[in-house]
Amino acid sequence: MANYKEEKAPLPTTVTNFRDVASHVQNMKSGMLFRSGQIDDASREDLDLLREHYHIRSVIDLRGMRPWPLVSTAEVPGNSITDHAMQYPDKIASTSVLGLRLHYIDLCGPQFGQYMMNQMGFWERTKGIAHVAFSPTNGIARWKKLQGAKLSQDRLTIPITVIDRSFPQIKAVFKVLADPSSYPILIVNKYGSEMVSLIVTLVCFLLHSDMQDMHHDYMRTYQETAGVRQERLKDIRDSGMTDDHIDPYLPFVNTIERHVREKHGGIEQYLLTVGFDQLEIHTIKNTLLSASALSEKQGFLVDI
Repeated sequence: MANYKEEKAPLPTTVTNFRDVASHVQNMKSGMLFRSGQIDDASREDLDLLREHYHIRSVIDLRGMRPWPLVSTAEVPGNSITDHAMQYPDKIASTSVLGLRLHYIDLCGPQFGQYMMNQMGFWERTKGIAHVAFSPTNGIARWKKLQGAKLSQDRLTIPITVIDRSFPQIKAVFKVLADPSSYPILIVNKYGSEMVSLIVTLVCFLLHSDMQDMHHDYMRTYQETAGVRQERLKDIRDSGMTDDHIDPYLPFVNTIERHVREKHGGIEQYLLTVGFDQLEIHTIKNTLLSASALSEKQGFLVDI
């Protein structure tokens, strides 16, 4: 797994914001946890590079499956109205393609959506439901834009709400991380930005990584995505959010750490609350901590 570093592996040119998290986080084992933007449009050469040179086995796509499949629950002959239900009610699904395990986990799942619905005023909800009923495609887009405007009132509303509400989705992500056979793992969303940073930051909390290292990794995303700034800005505006979401939020790591500590009793207690056990927590640490960090944790530092 370390060969890629020794050979100075080329970076994929059609995958935005790709890097080994250990390139910034010193106590993390190299070649185990990667992050990037989407690989939907990656070239065949770059996909081969990810598999054969970086040895990626698993991809966690934090956008979820796009689009989420609908299955009919009632089809009555002569009835033009068909009731549909989400095939994956928690927006969690997995599949395997060409030797890659693909985990589609939408962090903004039903629990997140229900909470946000409750934050909307009565008339906002009524208008949203009416728009969806009249024109599902346009209505859903308008509803998402309305929610986006609500969410953008505070820069950390989305990640904090994910932490507090999206327990099944956070558990699903960490279940993948707790399986040694999943590694090396690549975590993605469209640009490899805020939600990927959230998961990487939570993992680093578990490893007791240096806060400055985490901040450097978070800031690196905004350097790596400078070339797609206008595209990102358009997406932000289309979602109803304010333009300040295009720039880094400097207290991101510190604010997330304080919230997890003060509201949830720290990262380990938080993971226990979402349904993890101590063995799984221990497994993630043993898998991701560098050899010197593990030795130091056990009370003696070995130079490796």
